[in-house]
Amino acid sequence: MSLPLEDGMILFPGLPPFESERSVSSETGAVTHRFSSNTHQGTHVDAPRHYVDDGATVGSFAVDRWVGPARVVDLRDHRGEPIDADLLERAGDDVSSGDRVVLLTGDVDHRFGDADFFDEAAHLTASGAEWLVDRDVDLIANDFLTEALDDPARPVHRTLLGAGIPIVEYLCEADAVAPFDRVDFTCLPLSMPAFEAAPVRAVARTEP
Repeated sequence: MSLPLEDGMILFPGLPPFESERSVSSETGAVTHRFSSNTHQGTHVDAPRHYVDDGATVGSFAVDRWVGPARVVDLRDHRGEPIDADLLERAGDDVSSGDRVVLLTGDVDHRFGDADFFDEAAHLTASGAEWLVDRDVDLIANDFLTEALDDPARPVHRTLLGAGIPIVEYLCEADAVAPFDRVDFTCLPLSMPAFEAAPVRAVARTEP
């Protein structure tokens, strides 16, 4: 469920792009690559340190935070819409304390290459974030915008990360996963223990 990291991929407005360079050793013929990327490129996890000064970094979490059962909330009928508390209550009424929650609209699959993705994709609202915090979830993962970009205070990020809830952003392959109520979900970040974010390889296992 992770977007490939590659040259020319879409990026969050204002962040430096992913870039790579191939080289071949003139002595051995060995092929190597150099690449550069911001920590929020493609499918990645935001740790609390992203907005909380003394918040946890990527390396502060035990491995089992990133691996285990997850509750899937199918929001594909609400692509491009605000995801608020009322909608989550209807679609995810059995979300409970300690759950990993995967929220899927299909926005990344259908819109991520479009110039207007960051204006038109679905987004969590402040009430949606509060709903997730009230249910004491362990992690959320989504395939849309964690929040709309019109408020520079970033209240949704601050609410979730302030509660210690990591956010996995820009999942893909929603149609393969959304029909299942629960999956075994893995979203292991790269080992960047001191950073506020890191790319992840997200995988959902839908069969025992």
